[in-house]
Amino acid sequence: MLSKIATPSAAMVLLAVVTRAAPALADDTGECIAASEAAQSLRDAHSLLQAREKLALCTRDACPGPIRQDCIDLRAKVDAAMPSVVLRAKNAHGDDATEGRVFCDGAPLATVLDGKAIAIDPGEHVLRIELPGEAAVERKIVVGEGEKDRLVVIDARPIGPNEPAASEAGSTSVAIASPPAGGWFVPGLVAGSVGVAAAVPMAILWATATSDVNTMRSTCAPSAGGAGCPADRVDSDRTKLIAGDVCLGIAAAGVAAGAVLLWIRRPQSTSHSQEAGGGRPTAVGLSAAPVAGGAVASVGGRF
Repeated sequence: MLSKIATPSAAMVLLAVVTRAAPALADDTGECIAASEAAQSLRDAHSLLQAREKLALCTRDACPGPIRQDCIDLRAKVDAAMPSVVLRAKNAHGDDATEGRVFCDGAPLATVLDGKAIAIDPGEHVLRIELPGEAAVERKIVVGEGEKDRLVVIDARPIGPNEPAASEAGSTSVAIASPPAGGWFVPGLVAGSVGVAAAVPMAILWATATSDVNTMRSTCAPSAGGAGCPADRVDSDRTKLIAGDVCLGIAAAGVAAGAVLLWIRRPQSTSHSQEAGGGRPTAVGLSAAPVAGGAVASVGGRF
């Protein structure tokens, strides 16, 4: 009699368990589908951190096999595209700081500066670092998709008038020589004097070489009935002419540079950080070099 009663009771318990498990399974499937779709949309919007959070939901064992596999494949793509940064901060003494708070676009990013890579969404960000006992420093960066372990150095030291702004690996800050206290007048005068001075040997070399060439043409050259001029004499005149061309290049570059420097006599800003995008300082350079058959001189500047 007891066995006959127990059998229906066990069937009822099993039916109750199955009945309760069915809605739970349906809820899990719906959550997995929603997480998968959201992760795809977030990935397309390059919000990779949020996409990874959604993928953590749809890669669970409770999700149906096809959905779970799609999420696993998508997570691999998100991980490959996810950039990361390595933060380094310099305190007022120039030492590496290990304690401090870092915010990215106003949201907490790190509380310990231990040199470990931190995942971040691609795009433009504003980093703000707060070191104990020092003023907060902000830095704008642009992180590329798939860029891994990018070193970002944030310098909390005060920037002096002749010091470049803080830089990082892959983003170079360049200090450009500033004009002296009196502006560019003295350098311009020197450059112009060099150009004028170079014109003197140019004239002497050209005059002596040209005179000797004319003499050879009228005496020993085959066109004048001669047997040919000595090779060492020909080579000597050729060397003089090339040297004269070099002096001409130096003279032209010196005079041009002097004129430009005298024209921009007012002092300019002392440094320029390429990444900060500050005002461009004045810079002028000149160069001269011999080439086959003569010389090349150039003068360049940035104003």
